[in-house]
Amino acid sequence: MGEKRKISVRKILQVLVTIIVTTGCVLAITSASRIQDKKVVSGIRIAIRNENDCRFIDKEDVQEMLLANRHINIGSTPVAKIDLHKMEQIAQANPWISDAQVYIDNQQVLYVNVTQRIPALRVFETNGNSYYLDTALHVLPLSDKYAHYSTIITNAPELKDDSMSKSLKSQMLTMVRTIEADSFWNAQVQEIVVTPDREFQLIPVMGNHRILIGDTSDLQDKLDNLFAFYQHVLNRIGFDKYQVLDIRFKDQVVASPSLPWKAPKDKAMSDMNWVKSILGNTKDDDKGGDGAAQTMVQPVSPVVLGVTATPPASKPQVQHKEPEKPVHTAAPAPKPVAKPAAIQAKSKTNETKANEKKTEDKKSNHSNATTKATPEKKKNQEEKKTGDKAPKYIYQGNNAH
Repeated sequence: MGEKRKISVRKILQVLVTIIVTTGCVLAITSASRIQDKKVVSGIRIAIRNENDCRFIDKEDVQEMLLANRHINIGSTPVAKIDLHKMEQIAQANPWISDAQVYIDNQQVLYVNVTQRIPALRVFETNGNSYYLDTALHVLPLSDKYAHYSTIITNAPELKDDSMSKSLKSQMLTMVRTIEADSFWNAQVQEIVVTPDREFQLIPVMGNHRILIGDTSDLQDKLDNLFAFYQHVLNRIGFDKYQVLDIRFKDQVVASPSLPWKAPKDKAMSDMNWVKSILGNTKDDDKGGDGAAQTMVQPVSPVVLGVTATPPASKPQVQHKEPEKPVHTAAPAPKPVAKPAAIQAKSKTNETKANEKKTEDKKSNHSNATTKATPEKKKNQEEKKTGDKAPKYIYQGNNAH
C-alpha cells in the first residue's frame, strides 16, 4: 500500500485567512458603496477655463444643460443616479465646448470643468449663411446674446465636409493668422473676399483700392512687397490713386489703372534729374547779350519721345520779359522865329545850359541802366555755367522756330 499523504495544517490556515480577509474587504467596499450611493449631491461647482476670451456660453447655460434638462436637483438627487460619463458626452456635444470633465468628490460635490472654443474668423457665404471657424476648423454657430470680434471673410462658397471645402477652410485660417500676426496689416485689412475661383482679395481700411492676393502661397513675401509699395509709392502720391493692386505674381506689384504723368512743380522739379537728362538743355544757353530773357514755363502734358510726325496739341506759352531800358523824353523843337540880337544871344545861352543838363541826365541814366543790368548779367552768366553742368527741360515756346 502506498504511503499516506500528510496534510499541512499551516497551509490550510493560510488559505482560510486569505478567504476571510478577501471576503471582508469585498463586504466593506460594497457596504461603503451602498452608503455613498444613498447620499445626495450636496453642491455643484462649474468652471469655464477661458471664460474671459469669449462669452458664448456661461455657467448658467452649463448648469441648465447638465442638470435642469436631466431633472437632477442639487440636495435631493442621490449620487447613484448621476451618470458622470453621460454628462461629459452631453457637454462635449455642445458646439461651443471643446472639452468637459465631470466628477464627484468625497463631500458629494459635483465638479464640472469646461473648455470653450474660441472663434478665429467669421465666414459669410454667398447663400446668406454665416458662422465662425475655430483653429481646429470646427464650424461654430452664431449666438443671440454675444458677437465675437474677429476677421471677416465674405463671398465664400457653401462649405461642406469634402476635401475642397477643407482645403479652402485651411487657406482661410492661414490668411487670417498671417494678417493678425502683423500689427500693420491687422489694422489695415478690413475684410477678406473670396473670389468665384476661390482666390482671395483684401479690402483695406485706408484707400479705395482692392488688393488681389491669389492663393496663400508665399503670402508673407506678397505682403512684404505690398508694404514696400505703400511706403515708397502710395505714401508720396496718395492712397486713392489706384483702384487695383495685384500682388499675385512673385516679387511684383501691378497697380492699375495707369495714371497720367504731370509735370512737377516748385522744388519737386529740381529733384527729377531723370526727366532733365531725357529732355536735355534749354535754348536759353544759346542766347547771349546784356539783356538775357527770363522764361516763365507753364506745366505741360507728358512728352512722348521719338515721335515727330505730329506736333503736340498744345505748346507751353513762353513770355520773354526784356529788361527795362531808359526812356528819353524830349520837348518838341520850337519853330524858328525871328528875334532880336540880344534875345537870340540870351536864348543861345539858355540852349547851351539845356544841352549841358541833357548831357548830364543821359550820363546818369546810362550809369543807372548799367548798374541795373549788372546783376542780370551776373545771373545769366551763373545760369550759363550751371546749364553746362546739369541738363534742363527743353520747352518749345510759341516764338521758337
